[in-house]
Amino acid sequence: MNCVSNVDDDITALRDSGGYDSEEAVLEDALRALLAKRPELRTELAVTKYRNGDVSLNRAAELAGMAPTEFKETLSERGIKRPVGFLSADDRDEAHRR
Repeated sequence: MNCVSNVDDDITALRDSGGYDSEEAVLEDALRALLAKRPELRTELAVTKYRNGDVSLNRAAELAGMAPTEFKETLSERGIKRPVGFLSADDRDEAHRR
């Protein structure tokens, strides 16, 4: 018996079993389960998304399960600088392209 699992095949099989509407739904559920099992990854995800300009500070704090002030401290401890003031339309567009 071959015990090697191919993740793509398993995702497709779960979708095909009728338990999920799409492969994306399987992945979303798996990600939620992973973050519940390893909560420290929530902080890593939030920091990365914030640093890349994908989410606001408040949304990143929410993802990390922290208050915004606590998340600011986490950023500071990691040497991540926060922009001060408002971004121009061009700067916002550039941040979204990254």
